[in-house]
Amino acid sequence: MTIEQRKLELITWITSIQSEDVINHIEDFRNNPESEITDTILELLRESSSAKPEDCIEHTSARELLGRK
Repeated sequence: MTIEQRKLELITWITSIQSEDVINHIEDFRNNPESEITDTILELLRESSSAKPEDCIEHTSARELLGRK
């Protein structure tokens, strides 16, 4: 998929959003791309790469990990 196609898909998705909270999060990210969220994700990746395998939780999807269906 080209970057142009990806952008169009994002535009389509954004225009269909009905949740004010989701729009607010998108605006926050747009206005502050170097936000705490980015730092938190990077910290989690660092922790993940240094974790011992026996201390890890095996899962097959993010939804399963978060307990959602």
